[in-house]
Amino acid sequence: MSLDVSINLNSLRVIQEELGSTLSQAANEFEAYTIDQSNSGHINACHECLVQVGGTFRLLEYPGAALLADEMALLVSVMADEERKTTNTMIEALTHALFVLPRYIEYISVRQSELPILVIPYVNELRVSRRAELMAESHFYQGEIPTMGLMAAAGSEPDLRLLKATAPRLRHMYQTGLVGVIKEPDSSPHYLFMSRAVARFVALLGNHSQAEIWQLASAVLEAFGAGKLEMTLNRKRNLADIEKLMRLVVSQGDEGLAQAPPASLKQDLLFMLMLSSYSSDAMSAMRQAYSLPSLAISDDDIAKQRASMHGPSLDTIESVIKVLSEELRNAKDVLEIGSQNNSIDGEDLSLLIDTVARVADTLSVLNLQGPKDTLTEQLEIVRAWQSDASDVGSADFISVADTLLYIESALGGLDRRELTVEDLNQATAITRKKIIASSQLAQAEQLVIEEAQSGIALAKRAITSYVDSNFDVAHISNVTTTLNTVRGGLHMLNYNRAAAVLKSCHDFVEHHIAERNPGEQRHQLLETLADALISLEYYLTELETSRSVNEDILLVAEESLAALGFAVETAE
Repeated sequence: MSLDVSINLNSLRVIQEELGSTLSQAANEFEAYTIDQSNSGHINACHECLVQVGGTFRLLEYPGAALLADEMALLVSVMADEERKTTNTMIEALTHALFVLPRYIEYISVRQSELPILVIPYVNELRVSRRAELMAESHFYQGEIPTMGLMAAAGSEPDLRLLKATAPRLRHMYQTGLVGVIKEPDSSPHYLFMSRAVARFVALLGNHSQAEIWQLASAVLEAFGAGKLEMTLNRKRNLADIEKLMRLVVSQGDEGLAQAPPASLKQDLLFMLMLSSYSSDAMSAMRQAYSLPSLAISDDDIAKQRASMHGPSLDTIESVIKVLSEELRNAKDVLEIGSQNNSIDGEDLSLLIDTVARVADTLSVLNLQGPKDTLTEQLEIVRAWQSDASDVGSADFISVADTLLYIESALGGLDRRELTVEDLNQATAITRKKIIASSQLAQAEQLVIEEAQSGIALAKRAITSYVDSNFDVAHISNVTTTLNTVRGGLHMLNYNRAAAVLKSCHDFVEHHIAERNPGEQRHQLLETLADALISLEYYLTELETSRSVNEDILLVAEESLAALGFAVETAE
């Protein structure tokens, strides 16, 4: 079962620039408020911006982004309340959220689907700052979490007398581990200490009715100890709730054991087990007992995706890639000259070394450790040329040039949102060759799309001139050739539906030219053709930014051509 939410990315693209501007305004107003909290105008303006953003995301049906924006607006409304004190915790939570939300929008646009569970920690950070209840991690999970398990009884009778006698010591053991976890959430010894205490509870409870919650807690702690669950605010609360159950046993004895554990705690523990990729005999038995469904994404994946939102922004990456592309072009020029001369002079070699070193350092800033390591290997080879530059052969230049071509292709894939930092860091030698081939194909596709855009624009201008000249056919005599050329390019790229639309446009224009006296409806006919061409133009614009464009954009063109009597034939 998937935690993803399907979205309409085209709607986001239409308003993304305006949305970004509104978020920037909210951030600026909030910053001004932090400087002068006596001026309520800034915090009120910030609130208006965030309400607008939340409403936009609800309209687009982006549940995660909408929830985060709404929670930000709620916190700002509390801060704007003169009877409430704005705390540092509130300021920190909102500052963090203002950083995360634009990154989450970027993440959505790259991933082309929404993973709303990613925003839960940030939502809860906002909620805690205004003393609201935490939202469950399973909030966006659409399925049912099975809470009725068929766990086998421990077999032994519960030893409640020994449990009550040892509970204070076991609770202290658990508390010690919990304090360690809060300070060092990635340290497994703390979890082992807590697991020991919980395991003793499981053993001493035997087949007691309350044994179930402790068995679940034991499995969850096992997953934490193996590093297969990320520590979040929700999960700290869950582990603290386990300590509260221990406290009940210590303070109330049999009465404490008679109290049913919170249903929400059980559900949270089960959801963690669903998310964790940890595998063991005990874990397998637990999953089988509760018939826990498999999820398409694990907690490890979610943690990686969340971490990726804290890297450089897409705008930063785009700016850096432009600079790096220029550096790489300069380096390739030096290599080309060296290859032609079958040698490289000292000045060019120094320039090449400095340029490649700068590129490698910049790749590190972008967290592209894999490409950096690949480039660094070649850099060491180039530095070795300093001992005898005259002995450098054509094959040496080609080897370095191939590496630079890979780096250039990798950056291009990153810029086009076709590759992620993780993809590039895990690339093998075979993958690197595929990245180069894919980049060259993408560049060729880009040229075809740009030519298609130019062709459509040329056809529109020709038709406008045709109308302005009182229908002088000379102005549109070449339009059919232009449309055919564009159609051929799109057909070559397998955009067959768009190619079929262009064929109908071509046939209409050809028929219009052949019909010497098209009658008084010429204006209306050409307006309808213009609708079709504008639809094609919009389609090509979308195609330029994303190869997975919504083909239904062409419906307007198809309907327009059908109205002209040149219905589009279904593309095979």
